[in-house]
Formats: sequence, structure tokens, C-alpha cells
Amino acid sequence: MSFPYKLVCALLLACGIPPQGLAAQTLDPGELAERLRTQVEEAKIAGDADALQQMVTLSRRAVTAFPEDALLNHYAGYALYCLASRSMETDTDASHALLEQAESFLERSVEIEPITESYALLASAIGMRIDGPVSAMTLGMRSGAAMDRAKALGSPNPRVRLLEGISALHTPRAFGGGHEAALEHFLAAIELFADEAPKPPLPAWGHAEAYAWLGQTHAALGQAEAARTAFEQALELEPGYVWVRDVLLPGLG
Repeated sequence: MSFPYKLVCALLLACGIPPQGLAAQTLDPGELAERLRTQVEEAKIAGDADALQQMVTLSRRAVTAFPEDALLNHYAGYALYCLASRSMETDTDASHALLEQAESFLERSVEIEPITESYALLASAIGMRIDGPVSAMTLGMRSGAAMDRAKALGSPNPRVRLLEGISALHTPRAFGGGHEAALEHFLAAIELFADEAPKPPLPAWGHAEAYAWLGQTHAALGQAEAARTAFEQALELEPGYVWVRDVLLPGLG
């Protein structure tokens, strides 16, 4: 398959590969997926919105070059999801627009190949757009169906349990959520992360994030020391985790 010269140059430069001698270069979707896997996570941990936007741009170009690659579609959806999460509290409309774009890539990803994490992210991207009783009726059903599909695909997955916990934390107890339900999911996710070693470029995000959400759940339950311990464990895994280091941990007082 051949690609437009400008697109090839842009992808190579974005990946840190000099475009000289393009005839000898091989544009490999696996390499692109691994670059996105690591660099999206680095941008998220650093709290760098500009870097996340760059990853969105790179992932779009990668999908343009390899539209039938499930992992590239997954990472395009994940980059948009991370960017949307940053703006959720400050610009809901912009966040929802990004989540709709993430949904499109994730739906394409699972059409090509049923990746567990893509279904779980799809469920979360849909669920995060619920903003009232009306949207809850339609989006809630779609989100639940995607999460059921994620759980049905195979062995327990730590990212599925992490996203289930985040959902439970933002769902009233009467509808199956609440702090206790979230706590159970986060603890299960952390246990699964301890034994996980996904082969690159498969998804590997979420370990430190699980401790961050666990800490928030402990804090909401009035368990300050347990929250502090969880935040410190997150920083042991990712010392530069800006959200934990500069926001969550100082917020304990």
C-alpha cells in the first residue's frame, strides 16, 4: 500500500524518524501503535494538554494511513478520551465533542477487532456524556451494553475494572454505583495490574491511575490516611504524575 508523500513525512517526523531516504523507510502500524501507546500515557501523566493534542493529531494521521488497524483506532480514541477528561470540569461542551469523536474511533476499533479495552473505553466515553435523566435513558443503555461486551470477551482485565470503578463513583447507589462499589472495582483492578504484562503495542495504561481513583474514593469515605497511602503508591509508579502530585495529594491538607 502506498501513501501520500506529505502524510508519510508527517508521520515519520512525528515519530522522530528523519524523512530522508523514504524509499528505505517502512511505515509500520505496529511501531506507530507503540509510539502512541507510550506517548499518550506520558502526556497524560505530565498533565500536558498540548502534548495530548499532538497525540490526537498523530493518531488521526496514523488512522488515515492505516484505517483498518484496530490498535491505531484504539489509541486515537484513547488520546481523545484523555483530552476530553482534562476539560470535563471547565468546558463540558468541548469535552462532549471530544468524547463523541473518541466514540467514533473506538467503534471502528471494535468493528475491526474486538479489543477488550476498546469496548471499555467506548462504554466510558458514552457514559461520560450523560448529563440528565433524558440522556441517561439512551446513553446509559448504550454504555452498559459496551461494558457488558468488554467483560464478556475473556479473562478479567484491569482497565475494565478501573473504568467500571470510575463509572460507579459517578453513579448513585440506587443505580448500582456509590463509593463502596467503586472501592471494590479499584481494589480488584490494582490486584489485576500486579499480575499483568501486556505485550507491546497492546494497551497497558491505567496502573497508577487506579491508585489515584482509589485514593479519591478513600478520601470521599473520610479515610484520609488510606487516601494518602494510595496517592503515594501512584507516585511510586509514576513520580511525575501531575494530577496526583499537584492536585490530589495536596488536597488532603
